[in-house]
Amino acid sequence: MKYVNRIREYFNRSDKPVFSIHELRVLGIPYSYAKMLLSLMVRRGEIVRVRKGWYTFHRDPVVFIFTLPPTTAYYGLGFAAYLHGAWSQVPNPEILTYVAPRKIRVGVHSFLGVNIIVRRISRRLFNDYMLYRYENWLLPVSTPEKTLLDIIYYNYPFQDEIVDDLINKISILKIRNLLKELPYPKRVKEKISKMLK
Repeated sequence: MKYVNRIREYFNRSDKPVFSIHELRVLGIPYSYAKMLLSLMVRRGEIVRVRKGWYTFHRDPVVFIFTLPPTTAYYGLGFAAYLHGAWSQVPNPEILTYVAPRKIRVGVHSFLGVNIIVRRISRRLFNDYMLYRYENWLLPVSTPEKTLLDIIYYNYPFQDEIVDDLINKISILKIRNLLKELPYPKRVKEKISKMLK
């Protein structure tokens, strides 16, 4: 039980959204014993398995992004539009990352009954996200300008419901600068230019 108490003390904190099984080494817990302990704590409902090797004491699906290396992923598309107040729907969280598929598989991940969608984005297009205050955490979320660009780039199915409200929240100068800096395809640049007229 001493190890369980150490896990609670060290990882059950508001500033620690997730933890890895490998982090238990810091507490001096052997790997094989750590697997057994975590399995027991999951069965008792004390912690939740986020994905392979990652666990949390928190019952909020947004912690999923913290299982990825820092500064390699952000919440985007419809979920970012919702957080920016440009869409009243509460969509499934969508993560854009350049470490897929090496660190995480692309596609739908089910966590706490919520489907979290992971998409790959080119490292050259990975840019312009902000840290959004969400409860005790700072979530990486695409800026309104980058959200608009990504919605067009990925041909997001609900763009007609989002684009008008999102355009009211963007800086025209900033989005034009992003279009110059980032290598988006011609179709995206043309569509955005028409929207801004």
